[in-house]
Amino acid sequence: MAHAEEMRVELQDAALSAPVDLHVLHAVPALRELAEPYAYLARHSRSFRFAAALLRGAERERVARVYAWCRFTDDLVDAAFVSVHDTRLRLDAWLACSRMAYEGRPCGVPLVDRVMGEMAERGIPFSYAEDLATGVRSDLTFTLFEDLAELRLYSRRVAGVVGCWLTELHGVRDPWMLERASALGAAMQVTNILRDVGEDWDRGRVYLPLSMMHRHGLDTQDIGATRRGERQVDHAYRRLMEELMQVAESGYDAGREAMRGLPAQFRHSVAVAAAVYEGIHDVIRRNGYDNVRLRAVTSTSRKLALATSALWSVARAGTQGRATTAWRSAGEGTRTA
Repeated sequence: MAHAEEMRVELQDAALSAPVDLHVLHAVPALRELAEPYAYLARHSRSFRFAAALLRGAERERVARVYAWCRFTDDLVDAAFVSVHDTRLRLDAWLACSRMAYEGRPCGVPLVDRVMGEMAERGIPFSYAEDLATGVRSDLTFTLFEDLAELRLYSRRVAGVVGCWLTELHGVRDPWMLERASALGAAMQVTNILRDVGEDWDRGRVYLPLSMMHRHGLDTQDIGATRRGERQVDHAYRRLMEELMQVAESGYDAGREAMRGLPAQFRHSVAVAAAVYEGIHDVIRRNGYDNVRLRAVTSTSRKLALATSALWSVARAGTQGRATTAWRSAGEGTRTA
């Protein structure tokens, strides 16, 4: 309670110099949960908590803080019983609070001050935070995606930028690496969408691209009929799911190309997160592609198996990479001798 009162006072002080009303953040119950970022991560994502366990100490806390900021931003839009108008005000205040902290002015939310301070200190562009907020804001007045390009854009905004943010947080700024970090983050978002088709329908959203659905003879109303038990998953829907899983899997492949260039602990954590997330596709397949009435859940034992395989692959790739470098060096030495 003392911490909550302290945060309230800090927010009041910060609101005096803010371009928008920061007081609206008081009404968000989850704001208090941000005092413990790793616990917040553990409550909201078992898969990321599983992967983050490979990080140690300060590194794990830094990653947990970024996750908490991103997750809280997303949850602002999905809050139940909050009007679109009030949600916009909250999102505006959250982003204004974040920009204040990025510019070195405490905004009254300790997690935001810390996350944005680290972001600015390491020269990570604030545009990552802005892009994510733009992506989740589009859910407030949701419009169906016409084609795969629109799905890709949305996925890059709400998740691809997180891959870039975390990669730069670990000191990696190479454009080739960042492009693959973005592709991996976007792939995970597509997997999220495939896992949550039924739950998203309940929220009034269908993220599956219309042109792809129509090509398979499907429409959004078919999702509703399946959710209500009036329609069975058929061959056309299974083909659509496979096509979208292949889209995501190409992003996982792109991400794995770059993992060798990441710092060791972070590389291992990313490899496990990617494997566990991609493993959701196998559960969807085992469920007969019914991701409308059934939620694909990966068991702990399966996660352990996927993690072991991922870490083995990373270790083998590292060995092959060192051997390739040695061969190249030897070849260059021979040519110059």
